[in-house]
Amino acid sequence: MSRLAAFLYLATLALLPWGGIVPFPWLHANAQWSDAVFALAALAWGAGLVASRRFPRLRLVHAALGLYLGWAAVSLLAADPRPGSGPAKLLGLAMLVALMVVTSEMARRPGMLRAIARTVAATSLLTALAALGGVALSLAGVVTPLVGTCGDLLPGPLSRAQAGFPHPNLLASYCIFASGVVAWPSAGLSRRLRGLVLAALTVTVLLTFSRAILAFALAAAIRGACTAQRRTLVKALAAVLVVAMVALTVVHVTFSPARPWAPQVRSGPSPRMEATATSLETLGLHPLLGTGPGSTPGRRGDQAFDAHHTPLNVAATLALPALLGLLLVPVALWRARRRPTDRALWGMLAGLALDGLAQDVEDFRHLWVAFGLADADRQESSPSP
Repeated sequence: MSRLAAFLYLATLALLPWGGIVPFPWLHANAQWSDAVFALAALAWGAGLVASRRFPRLRLVHAALGLYLGWAAVSLLAADPRPGSGPAKLLGLAMLVALMVVTSEMARRPGMLRAIARTVAATSLLTALAALGGVALSLAGVVTPLVGTCGDLLPGPLSRAQAGFPHPNLLASYCIFASGVVAWPSAGLSRRLRGLVLAALTVTVLLTFSRAILAFALAAAIRGACTAQRRTLVKALAAVLVVAMVALTVVHVTFSPARPWAPQVRSGPSPRMEATATSLETLGLHPLLGTGPGSTPGRRGDQAFDAHHTPLNVAATLALPALLGLLLVPVALWRARRRPTDRALWGMLAGLALDGLAQDVEDFRHLWVAFGLADADRQESSPSP
């Protein structure tokens, strides 16, 4: 049962970047085959725990997860009107929490961390090839599902790499995650393979023309901050990138595909700023219960949009207590981290946090895998069964 759970879990990781190519439409709109495979992995893992009668010890991070998921359930029950996709959304949140817990336990098994890194490296190389091929075909006039359009809220003329993901920004966020995994010294990848994958991910994230490029750069800078002077520079860089990310939300910036190096500032509020402002209004009306899982707190004109800002989106839809639970997760992981702090792992999480200022990363599966890996790297020395 243990080997079956490990195999199914690795298959889940291999399938993560391909949800846009091979969808799984029978559960909800955003479900994918990796969800079905992970459900089997979780069942096999749980059966193994029951058979061995050895269960994970409850810690602060589990209390944070319980608050996040539990208040999401409260928000769904209290929602009026209740979103039609609310039950499926709540099930998805439970799956993400389970993904973190199972990742943490799996990564502490002998040999599994190396297997996880190799799986992520292999599927990332294939993703990079798909991204490059999609952009090349687009330039030749052949439109494929491997590219998406420029603009989250309003489509633009620029074709951007999205590979097997449903959106270029999701691909860019995955690149942050994958770069941290393959660069993690504890993963034990060879220098040649690590360099190859990091180079491929760098090209891929640039082809997305996404704000997440800034977050990818921050993660790389933290990985390289091996001296006190570099760490000081990285802190300054992080502050600059936070300001830049906020500015890109406030200011309506656009550019021509022929001159991407010459951005233009348009008059009036940006679509993201309008979504943010209206999401804040929603939060003010529903601070303790939210509007329920599956709802969209923002709008542009008559169209409903997510906040495109993770803390705000969680607070407006699931309420402030759920946001507290979510924010407590990285805090608990940081308190329990192994010393000295691993720069690759926490650089990845810092990059995903910066990315969360520009999109709703709480629904990204790779974020919860990243949380699980950070939990596996905690100070305790004895591995879990």
